[in-house]
Parts: sequence; structure tokens; C-alpha cells
Amino acid sequence: MTQIKEDDIKELKKKLRAFKKDQITFNEPHFTQQLMLRGGDREEVVKNILNPDKLVYSYREKDKYGSIRHILHFRISNTRIMRLPVIFNKNKEKNLYILTYIMRYRPWQNMIKKGRGPK
Repeated sequence: MTQIKEDDIKELKKKLRAFKKDQITFNEPHFTQQLMLRGGDREEVVKNILNPDKLVYSYREKDKYGSIRHILHFRISNTRIMRLPVIFNKNKEKNLYILTYIMRYRPWQNMIKKGRGPK
């Protein structure tokens, strides 16, 4: 993966609000496995995507297949951050493809101070 670039949070929030629930797809079965392993809730993921008020940071990078993926960071609490790698408009359709679910247990401010989110 190469060329990491920070996203404009305001523009990204506007873009996320334009999606409807039926336009969100998941990388199955990987997403569900990670969600269960990490004790997550699919409805919480969808709620945060459609109403991205908790989005605090995002950067984009090219994956090994040439797709641009956005790594979204949602502040769940002072010590928990939900990290969602997503691809917009996969296969040239208006959709949001969520690759996996990651929950981090560390202050989100520290991740941003370091220049980008955790791996």
C-alpha cells in the first residue's frame, strides 16, 4: 500500500450522509467474523456510517489491487475508536463497501498526533 493522504473530514461526512442503508455492503464472511471476534454490533457500524458525527479522522491509501480505500476512525468513547476500512463506489456503483471491523482501545487523540491511525 502506498501514498497515504489525509481526507477532508467535512467533505467525507457529507459524502457518507448521502448513502442509504441498502447501499452499504460488507466483505463477507470476513467482516462478520471480525465483528463477532471483537464484540461489535453491525447496527452500530451502520448507524455511525449513515450519521457520521463521531467521525474524527480518516486517511486514504491505495490497496494492492489499485483501489482507493478510506480508513475511517469513529470516536466511540475517550478510549475506544472504531476503525473501518471502506471503498466508495466499488464496481462503479453507488455503494459503500466495508472491508473489516476494528475496535481500538486507546485514546484517539494520540493516534492523530502521530500523523495517522494505527495499523
